[in-house]
Amino acid sequence: MPITTERPDAIFEAFSNSCPYYMTYSGCCSGNVDGGKDNLKPEYYEEFAHYLVDVCKHYKDTYGIEFATLEPFNESATSFWYANGPQEGCHFDGRSQIAFIKVLAPILKASGLNTVISSSDETSVPISVSIFEEYQRDGKVLDLVGQWNTHTYSADDVSRSRIGSLARSEGKKLWMSETGSGGNGIGGNLALTQRMFSDIRMMLPSAWVDWQYVEEANDQWCTVRGSFEAQTYSRVKNYYVRQQVTSHIKQGYSFVSSLSPHSLAAVNEAGDTLVLVLLNASATQSTHNIKLTDCKTRGSITCYQTTEAKNHQRTTTGFKTNGEQLEVELPAQSITTLLIPISMEEPSEEEMLVRTDTPYLILPQYSTEVALQAKSKKVTLESIQWAEYSEEGANDSLIVDASQQWYFVAGTNGRYALRNANGDVLAASSSYSLLTTNNYTGANYQLFNIESVDGVFCKITSSSNKKSLDLSNSQYAAGTQVGLWDYGNVVTNGHRNWYLLPLRQASKQSDAIPATENDARSTTQVIYNVMGIQQSAASKGINIIRLSNGTVKKVFKK
Repeated sequence: MPITTERPDAIFEAFSNSCPYYMTYSGCCSGNVDGGKDNLKPEYYEEFAHYLVDVCKHYKDTYGIEFATLEPFNESATSFWYANGPQEGCHFDGRSQIAFIKVLAPILKASGLNTVISSSDETSVPISVSIFEEYQRDGKVLDLVGQWNTHTYSADDVSRSRIGSLARSEGKKLWMSETGSGGNGIGGNLALTQRMFSDIRMMLPSAWVDWQYVEEANDQWCTVRGSFEAQTYSRVKNYYVRQQVTSHIKQGYSFVSSLSPHSLAAVNEAGDTLVLVLLNASATQSTHNIKLTDCKTRGSITCYQTTEAKNHQRTTTGFKTNGEQLEVELPAQSITTLLIPISMEEPSEEEMLVRTDTPYLILPQYSTEVALQAKSKKVTLESIQWAEYSEEGANDSLIVDASQQWYFVAGTNGRYALRNANGDVLAASSSYSLLTTNNYTGANYQLFNIESVDGVFCKITSSSNKKSLDLSNSQYAAGTQVGLWDYGNVVTNGHRNWYLLPLRQASKQSDAIPATENDARSTTQVIYNVMGIQQSAASKGINIIRLSNGTVKKVFKK
């Protein structure tokens, strides 16, 4: 039976390690003598393109498999691959990649296949960013690429976030197409899971793909260890660690991203179940107090846990809830998954916009652990500060410090003043530094335009001098000064990109700047959060959830 019948949900990608030896400069398909130089001779571009397409056609005609994408490169901008050395790629610099894709594209189109070109499968996300920007400068080649692939063997949150913004701004599907890690035992498995969390949270890819499902002689680069000679196979601990995510966050669910770098969260298609996955790779137990904002639990919570002693084992201990707040104990070196039945109303169309009756956290693109703060006449990034408050008839709950709760106060022509819950208002300034005031009289306050830059993040621009909120020296650690600077013309200016996270508490801020008769309220859709999870840990704070794909309409269905 054809595999496409057995697994109709299977997605097949074709990628090339190298062209045949006779097309190369070195006469060796493992690379050029100098691994940093191209090995495919330009006069063979067309023949190699036909070779790749013929292989794709063969799989369709013989096995009924039509590849979704064709990737002509593999980690090609590195110097890893050289003559008579290891063989996993063939060097192509950015200019050569562009030239080859322009040859391949018309040949692939003429083949009648539905396969599209993917690129460029670099081993390093910073290199992937650099190559993507080179494609952009070309001005034409990105129109020929249907999907952007990157590996994350080398990555940081800045480069992850940048490649995500680049792909979204150009309308390209983004895949994390290969990664893996070494290590030992469950510690190594959890380290790779942390990489998965970082990739998904910061890149927002459409897929996250392991290097390999089955390996011999290790328990790190696989989920199943086998003997190919004896044809015997067994699951390793990594299988159960991965199962904590993949068995519960399923295709069609919508990721929501938390401020904790050690967590993943998603909502099912019906919008009635929250899946929360918490990672504790440390050698000590931690306890988290989680506040569910804008929703309540509506039934029994199901919990699964993997530790050194447990394999995706269901447990009824270690967590408790009062409906709005959830306390969870995370054992040392563990991963815990909570399936939380929730009830919440579908947001109205107005709630998809900036709201003037709701406080927001204003977060920088490159970090989910700091937020905009105004205090003592200084405007800086600071670690998110949590406090407890009580309301009559309600349980104690977690709330962000007033200096970090921001209100968008409606001004004229769709512009807003920004005021925190302490009454500090961002004020006009003729220098880089932002000032604060505590009233709206005269020219004391500043009005800002809010504009989406990539469908997730936005820029906040002064309507008087057209400069945007900026992180001093491109830093994003606690204590960084926030000022005003020219935004520029690229979405990778992440030190000037912000995420607006509604806290969804009842507003007690009723002041508003009087509107003129011709006032036009902003309709820019920059708010994609539909639900928050606020957590406070004994050791480190785990905070709120950020939606990672599309609008609220993609989460909630009638």
